[in-house]
Amino acid sequence: MAAPYNLMPWLDQPHEGEYRSYTDCAGAVHYVPVRYPQVTATPVLEAVEELPGLFHTAFALDGFHFCDRIDLYAVGNPQDGGLLVDTGHYDLCGMTFLDDLARATGGTWANTEIFLTHLHDDHAGNVPYALHQGARRVYRGSCQSFSPQAVQQFLTITGARAAGDAALDEFAAFLLGDGNPLFESSPAVSPVNEGDAFDRAGFHLEVLDTPGHTAEHRCLIDRERGILFTGDHLIFGAPGVMQLQADQHLLSSYLSSMASLRAEGLQRALLSHHEALTSTDDISQLIDRIIAAHQRPLDKTAAVLQAEGPATVYAVTAAYDAGRPGGLAGQPRGVRARRVATLFGYLDYLVDTDRARRHTDDDGALVYEAI
Repeated sequence: MAAPYNLMPWLDQPHEGEYRSYTDCAGAVHYVPVRYPQVTATPVLEAVEELPGLFHTAFALDGFHFCDRIDLYAVGNPQDGGLLVDTGHYDLCGMTFLDDLARATGGTWANTEIFLTHLHDDHAGNVPYALHQGARRVYRGSCQSFSPQAVQQFLTITGARAAGDAALDEFAAFLLGDGNPLFESSPAVSPVNEGDAFDRAGFHLEVLDTPGHTAEHRCLIDRERGILFTGDHLIFGAPGVMQLQADQHLLSSYLSSMASLRAEGLQRALLSHHEALTSTDDISQLIDRIIAAHQRPLDKTAAVLQAEGPATVYAVTAAYDAGRPGGLAGQPRGVRARRVATLFGYLDYLVDTDRARRHTDDDGALVYEAI
């Protein structure tokens, strides 16, 4: 079987520095750069069939800043082919476990497809490996191609540029898709949106548009069975909604979707960083926890804005984080960029809910004022 080199030429570009290697289905060796060398993974589940045609693999992680577990799922059978839901990342969980999932659900890579809930590393990092083994297509939510202008716009409208903190651009560029070809058009990648569906092994999986954690985030739901593949839309942990552009309304969309999910009467939530929840009550409790987790930081943001008077996103973030060791300025630039993007989402949510208003100053920065 020939590897699909023509689908994504970027897969064959050489990498510099530390790397991992793998052999594709045609016997050629490929290299991928090491991004998280400090992480070690221990298998928890290995292609366990939790329901007929539904397989679950999980790893415990040590040394990964963002989570301590990663869960991957696949649906299918040899007659219908397989659908992998997210791929993990080679530094976090290796690559060859995907071969086991492909064999379990479809028998071969040639009749296996991939659905990505979103484009963060821990969910999409193994796409190169899967395509080189012969996976026939990758599906992901619609998203904008990377633009350097979008990075500069983020620095301008948040007030980071006026504050002299231009060092946020690298992390903002990373989140906006710099160097990630999955953000670009490709013969191997198809966008999916609300109402699209996949039928595998008796499962009818409909796509839900679930922007929030990222703008392109999508979930899969089987309404008849009450099953949701959540990606990072439902997660145990701190709120993770980062806004990088004006008027995305990500937090408003995210929180309003919680009521919609509760109304679905879900019976099984297949989480990406936690063991599956298998009762409606447990899922409702997680939804309640997520909503409550946002209330305190939103209230604190409103209080900071009230005290600071009209202020940019960057100024509000600096005041919000004044109690941290070294304040905002003392944090690594990646953390600073993440904090500014998070507060950007909080402030726009306050505008959306009539707790604040905003205008644009002469430098192009958005300025917020409590109502």
